[in-house]
This record gives sequence, structure tokens and C-alpha cells, in this order.
Amino acid sequence: MRYTSDRGRLASPADRAGDLAARAAFFTVADAMKLAVPLGELANRGALPARRPLRVVDLGAGCGAMSLGLVATLGELGDPGGSLEILAIDRDAAALSIAAAAIRDLAARTGVRAAVTTRTADAVQAPLDDADLVVMGSLLNELPADRALGVVERALRAISPDGAVIVIEPALRDTSRALHTVRDEVIRRGAGHVFAPCTRRGAPCPALADPDDWCHEDRALALPPRTAELARLTHLRDGGMKFSYLVLRAQPLALVAAAETSPSAAEHVTAWRIVSAPRPAKGKLELIGCSDHGRLPLRLLRRHRTAANRDLERAERGDVLAVDAAPGEQRVELDDTTHVARLEPARLRPRRRPPP
Repeated sequence: MRYTSDRGRLASPADRAGDLAARAAFFTVADAMKLAVPLGELANRGALPARRPLRVVDLGAGCGAMSLGLVATLGELGDPGGSLEILAIDRDAAALSIAAAAIRDLAARTGVRAAVTTRTADAVQAPLDDADLVVMGSLLNELPADRALGVVERALRAISPDGAVIVIEPALRDTSRALHTVRDEVIRRGAGHVFAPCTRRGAPCPALADPDDWCHEDRALALPPRTAELARLTHLRDGGMKFSYLVLRAQPLALVAAAETSPSAAEHVTAWRIVSAPRPAKGKLELIGCSDHGRLPLRLLRRHRTAANRDLERAERGDVLAVDAAPGEQRVELDDTTHVARLEPARLRPRRRPPP
């Protein structure tokens, strides 16, 4: 309850040993693979930093969820040169001890070379080493708005020219909207460039216009048996992976390549990030998309279905749709002349391993 409806007690659990056990046994495992989404998007755009070993700062590392997700994802990508130097920073020395042991164990089992250093310090004030990736999971939501923005700006100053800052936050309305606000402030201050999840390049985030709107991910996840049983008993997960996230880079780069967003010879093709589940209704299908044109429903009437626009029906939350229909004030109306191309920017594409 402290993580949802009783957030005022986040920093002061009644049972610290029990809290640490819960974080290690459940939340760390359940949250680790959230990092696979932004890492997949970076990898598919050739935007993972080139340096090896990859210098990583895990800020507010806790029991190591973000670093574990990084190790697991690099292992799945099959990068034969995959090696990491991880600096895990947290004020909880006991959690860091768990993190270091877990990261080393997973790295050994996945073939990823990982050197782990821990630093017991306040993540808000700790000096940051030069890094290629700075990752932070469920950290900003525990801070006042100005301090959250300050942490992100410090992380941006620490990364290499081809580096990235990855922020993972809970999918709650208030925490997600706070992250959207951080996004806008980074853009306004010129402190960094938004790579994901947005195809929209500027501010403000259109989700902030309506206090009932917010963007978050809801991705399928098969939990390990023990974690799945804990989820069933506690009702803490329903089989999906819900979170909000933000990827910032020192250098500008679009989430999807311009060539991928041109399914036809049409003059005006817009890349829409899908920010809702499909909303089928009698005789039509709608999804909410976000782009430089704002946050609008994309609607296809059943009578206008064709092979060219069928990708709208295949789309899921988190996909990008390249659509050559002009947006109206209230929606984007697709007809039988509309071309739609579905892109999956986060889909992991394992690299081929060299022959032994």
C-alpha cells in the first residue's frame, strides 16, 4: 500500500527488514525487465553507447532491479562484446549488498561480463562518475518536483556524447504526470533531448492538458514461478508490466527512422505513438495516438478496412503507427485510401553470435 495509496510512508516502512525482503523477493524481480523496453528501443536505433565496457550508474539502485534488467537484456541481445562497469548508488547498504550479489550471479549465468561497485550515499546528492548510461527506477516519485528535475539534469551532465538517461517510474496517474512535467522542463531548458517514448519532439506533453490523462506502458510479462505465486497471493500484479518511462540523450535522435515512417508516397506521414489499448466498438476501432499533432484518437470504420490500413488493427500500446491521413481537430479519420505501417520500436532483435 505504501507504493500506491499510502505513499506518504514510502521513506519510513514500519518493518524495515520485511520491506527489504519484499523488495528483494518480489519487486526487484517483477520490475527488472521494465528496462528491456527502453533498451530495446535504443538498440534497434543503433543508439546504445559504443563504449565497452559500458559505464553504468544505477542511481537509487535498491536491490538492483534496473541493473539486473540491463544484464538480462544484453544477454538476450546476444552482444558478444557485452561488458559492463556498474556503479550502484543507494543509501541502503543492505539493499546494495543484495544487488551486487544478484547482478554478479545473473551476469555469470548469461555470459555478460559485469564489474559491480556499490556506493552507500543519498542518490540525490551523491557525485556521479562519468557514465554511458544512467538508470533510475522508482526514484523520482519519492522526491519534490525541483529535486527530481535536478537529479535528471545531473545525470544528463554525467553521460557521454552518445549516452542516455533512462528513468522508470510507477504507472500511477500522479507519478506519470510528474514524469511528463520533467520531460517538458528538460526540453524547455535545453538540458537534453527526448528519445522515447515520444515521437513528439516538443513541449508541452499533450497528456498534461487534461488532469485525467497520463501515459504509461502495459506490457506482457511472464513472471518466474515463485514471483508469479507471490503476485497471485498479494494481488500486486495482474500478469502485465505497468510503468512510465523516459529516455533522454545528449544528442537528438528520433525514436523511429524517417525511412520507416514512409509507408507510401504520400506527402504527409505522421508517426503516432500508441498510448492506449485498442478500443473496439460496433463498426469501428479506435486507438489513442500521440505525435507532433497532439494526442488524438485514430479511428477506422469497419467498412473502410483494407490491406493497406490493416496494421491499425494489429497495433498495441507502445507501437508506432506511420499514418498518411491528415489529422482533424477531434480525431484522425482513416479511410480505404489510408496507408498504415506498424512499427515495434522496443521489440528485441537478438544479434547473431559469432561462430565458436
